[in-house]
Parts: sequence; C-alpha cells; structure tokens
Amino acid sequence: MSDKTSSLTTIRDFIRYASTRLFESEATFSHGYDDPFQEASFLVLRSLHIPLEYEQKFLDASLTSNEREMLLNNISRRCDDLEPTAYIVHEWWLVGYRFYVDERVLIPRSFIAEMIEDRFEGIVEDPLNVKHVLDLCTGSGCLAIMLADLFPNAEVDAADISPDALEVAQINIEEYGLENRVFPMQSDVFSGLQGTKYDLIISNPPYVTQSAMESLPAEYCHEPALALEAGEDGMGVIQKIMDQAKEHLCDNGVLIVELGDNSDFFKARFPDLPVQWIKTSGGDEQVFLIKKEQVP
Repeated sequence: MSDKTSSLTTIRDFIRYASTRLFESEATFSHGYDDPFQEASFLVLRSLHIPLEYEQKFLDASLTSNEREMLLNNISRRCDDLEPTAYIVHEWWLVGYRFYVDERVLIPRSFIAEMIEDRFEGIVEDPLNVKHVLDLCTGSGCLAIMLADLFPNAEVDAADISPDALEVAQINIEEYGLENRVFPMQSDVFSGLQGTKYDLIISNPPYVTQSAMESLPAEYCHEPALALEAGEDGMGVIQKIMDQAKEHLCDNGVLIVELGDNSDFFKARFPDLPVQWIKTSGGDEQVFLIKKEQVP
C-alpha cells in the first residue's frame, strides 16, 4: 500500500477513493451505472460481500489489511485495466434479479427484461397458459430464469451456441433452484432444437455491426465477441432466426427479438415484414414482436 492510500481505513474511505479514481480514469459507465459514485459503492460493497441495503450500517467500519489490499487491486482492475465491475465481483443485477457473471458471458442487459417485469402486458393474455418458452442466445441464462418466474407452468429452454456461456447459465439456474424447469442446451440458433415448438420465443442475439465493434468502449472488449458481433450490418444472427422461427412456433406463438439501434438495417433486410415495435426505456425501435402467422 502506497503512502497515498495508507490513510484509507474504512469502507467510506474506499468508496470515496474509488469514486475519485473512476472519475479521473477513462472508464465508461455503460453497464448500468448512472455515475462514478454509484459504481464505486457497488464495487466496494460487493467486493466485501456486503448487501447494498446495509451500506449505511457499515460505512465507517474499519478494514483489515487484506481487505484493503483486495479493494485496491479491484479498484485498479476497474480504473487502470477498464475491466467491468460485474466481472470483478462476479455479480450483476437485472430488474431485481441477481446473477453470477464472468468473462464467458455478456453482462446482463436487455430491454426484454423490462417486458418480463411488466408481465408482457398486452402481449400474453394469461401467463398460466404458457407451457413452453425458448430463450435463444441465453448467455448467462438471466432472461430464461426470469421467464420461468413469470410463467410458473412453463418449461424454458435456454439455448446458446457457446458451451462456456451455458456453464454460467447452469450456475444461475442452480442458484434459483430451477433445474427441473430451465434447461440449458447448446444450439447454433435453432440447429439443436429440431422438432421443438414454443408458445413464446425471445432472443437478445448478437447484433453489433463490424464497424461498431471497432469503436466499442474498452469495457466491452472484455466481453465475448461471439456474443456481440453479427456481421457487416449486425443482422447475421437475426436473419437466421427469421428464416427458421416459423417452424418452431406453436399456433398463435409469438417471437420477440431485441436488435439495439439497428432497426434501419432490419428494415432494409425485411422491408415488408409486419413487425410490431415495442416501446422500451431505450427507445421505440429496440425490440420487435411478430406472430407466427406473420412470419414468412
């Protein structure tokens, strides 16, 4: 510990120090934080395994020398190496759900999570009648787990091309005790799901364009490129989904896909497709819905 940090003794000291370091660093705050202080609090408290709701209780607690060294190392990883906080503490939250994460998966973020939180209002009439759901490109399994919570009578398939991602999904499935209802399976889009039909398919697939990959903030470079990049126009995986979705939807089935800021590219590929755009906190054309009978 250097002379500059030797005076740091309490949790309050380290949150203040981490805030300053984040503010002065080249870090970007695009993984869910509003400001450096919010992220600093999360980084320090969860590095120490202190629940966030107990922050005020422990702010002035003194730390051991090992804890101080660990925090300084984690702060350096975040501010100097620009490693995302979620990977450092192996934890991220999405609309009230906690998930384990590491470098094998994207840090959970999806506007579809907002739709699940709203119980697919105006889309699904009765969640109790939904029996079979697919989360395509599941990553950490976050959306699949949320879907199982929303649809208590449904089995949920959590499909991903990456065996590494499915290992992380399995950790989260076990954490929520859903081994008998959420089933991770390796599949390149629908290749491993032959003959299976679903009442609802949701997907937050790779959709970053090649040019956008070159200008992503450094934090995103720690995430698996396989889960981000999708060709020149970002439509590579979505094209596969649209080509095969109809045969995997039950009668009256619904497909919901997230595509980020790529609605113009989508419309160029599918100019006559009658999709319904869903309003989200990120905009009006980040997520679309289409019914089986409308899929070509």
